[in-house]
Amino acid sequence: MNHISIDFLMRKCEELFKEKLKVYDLSWKEIKISSIIDQIFIKVIRIKNIQERGFQEVEDEKVIDTFIDVINYIVITLIKLNIDFKKKISHSEVMNIYIQKFDKLKELYDDNNQKESISIENLLEEILYLKQKKTKILYKKLENICLKMLNMTIFLLMKNIPKKIN
Repeated sequence: MNHISIDFLMRKCEELFKEKLKVYDLSWKEIKISSIIDQIFIKVIRIKNIQERGFQEVEDEKVIDTFIDVINYIVITLIKLNIDFKKKISHSEVMNIYIQKFDKLKELYDDNNQKESISIENLLEEILYLKQKKTKILYKKLENICLKMLNMTIFLLMKNIPKKIN
């Protein structure tokens, strides 16, 4: 993996996020972080089921799209940590925060620290930890866990992208 591949992936995630922001507006701003974690959990379970079965039942939604959804839900969680106290926020402000979160991830991302042992089960463990703790997690700890999950999800997605796309 290299940063060119990560940049490509980040652009794809950002494009989809922008599209959905136009359609759904800031609807996610009104729900609790625990509800977003539930959405992440559902999507990761879908990925796990597809990987275990070796095929997907719903042909229209590719597993790569589900990974991108997970990435965007994690970034939404990170954005919510920054804007929950604000009454109003513009789409451009949200997109600026979105880009900042990915920039932070790129700073933390290190190909040499990635281990082939990262699995969907590891990601599920992090999600289940968040689901158990709910409101008992401090801001900084939640941010760190989300960044770790984001890193893991990107790594898992990169393993699932056909080589010709990289």
